[in-house]
Amino acid sequence: MVKKFGPLYVKDTIPAKTYPGQEKDVSILSVWNILAVHEKMDEKLAYAITKTIFEKKPELVAVHKEAQHLALENQLKGDRPFRSIPAPFCISRRWV
Repeated sequence: MVKKFGPLYVKDTIPAKTYPGQEKDVSILSVWNILAVHEKMDEKLAYAITKTIFEKKPELVAVHKEAQHLALENQLKGDRPFRSIPAPFCISRRWV
């Protein structure tokens, strides 16, 4: 997967005071969350899944706080290793 899509782990930071007693920023490695599907997946189904993820973001955040960082603009940034799947696929067809 790394050969095909790029780095799975990236430099990240846990901001100071995120946890009790943590007075300084802490450098860490983060792993990307991806949604991988078979290359022959129906385009309409790919669209429906992607659309639902973004439309139901508040519900996702309610069960997993990290979902607050889910944003279409992040999917299109050049430094995102998986920027080509699935959101831009759907955006390019004006689905999302």
